[in-house]
Order: sequence, then structure tokens, then C-alpha cells
Amino acid sequence: MLTAKDDQDNGCIINTCVQVASDPTKLAISCQMGNLTREMVEKTEQFNVSVLTEDVPFETIRHFGMQTGREVDKFAAFPNVKRSHNGLYYLTENVNAMFSCKVLSKQDLGSHMLFIGEVTEAKVLDNKPSCTYAHYHKAIKPKF
Repeated sequence: MLTAKDDQDNGCIINTCVQVASDPTKLAISCQMGNLTREMVEKTEQFNVSVLTEDVPFETIRHFGMQTGREVDKFAAFPNVKRSHNGLYYLTENVNAMFSCKVLSKQDLGSHMLFIGEVTEAKVLDNKPSCTYAHYHKAIKPKF
């Protein structure tokens, strides 16, 4: 999930994005409460989703999911992005689709915030299979 506020771009890894309505198309995502990206989405009421493919390297997941935007500019040395019509970044490598959304509602779930967003832009970027949470644990996550 990617967002921006006051000229600061940020993004994080979320493990679930699901279509919850079709006319108009709406997505549901959840983001950890302590996450800077969650704070930014709440303030700006917009976000983009880049759907990762099964061939996404662990480094991309580490880069967006295992460090905080409070300490690191996640886009300073990350060239594989473009901006959508809403001005937010989306990833262009190891992704098969992108969605831009305007937040319609949110629900505090305790550990996470659930956002419901209406899709305002969508693009198919590749035909490779999407990376599921199960695939991540089976084939991408390092075994220590």
C-alpha cells in the first residue's frame, strides 16, 4: 500500500486486499495501527495498492515491510515506480496490477485499521500470478 502526505511518499506491505463491492468497485485493506502509512492514509483519505507477483524478491518485501518511513525515505533509491492520477506512487516491477482508491470509511479493529476504498483508477501491469500470503511463507520468506 502506498500513500503520501505533505510531499512525503511512503509505503508498506499489507497481507490482504480484497474486493468487497463491484458497482462501484470497492476494496478493503487493513494496516497496522502503529504504521506511518496508516496515519498518512487516515489524513489524506487516499491510497494505492500494488499487487505483488510470486517472483517478487524478498528484498522488496524487506524494503517496504521491515523498516519504518519515520526513519527511512523508502523511495530515495527505489526507481521502479510511477505516479497514478491521484499523485501517489505505485510499483512497476514484480507487480501485476495497481489500484488507486479514495477512502470511503474506516474501522478501528484494535491492532489494525480497516479501510474501505472506492477504486478510482486500475491498471493491469503483468499476467504473472499474484503473491499470496501462503506463497510468501512457502517460497519467499527466508528460512532461518
